[in-house]
Amino acid sequence: MKQTFQFVQNWGTVTCELMPGIHVKVPVIPGILKHPTPDVLPVLLRNPDVVRKYTMEALRMASWPVLRQFPRDWLKECLGHARLRPSRRRALTFLLS
Repeated sequence: MKQTFQFVQNWGTVTCELMPGIHVKVPVIPGILKHPTPDVLPVLLRNPDVVRKYTMEALRMASWPVLRQFPRDWLKECLGHARLRPSRRRALTFLLS
């Protein structure tokens, strides 16, 4: 029997206003947050709190090819607040430097 795997797929980007005048553009990648469907995720990512949680989850579990799609400055900013294993934090710090 053949097994088909679906790889991580970028469904576009969403721009979220974090504060007045400060915007971040993040990729829409289903699977980083468990429950939202691909059609609902772009709407959710317009909320600054959801974008922060989404980015923290991406830092915690996403592969480097996925993380490269996020703005580097935004990942660096969220890295300090993310709950990561020490080895993962060191690796991401190295990759983002």
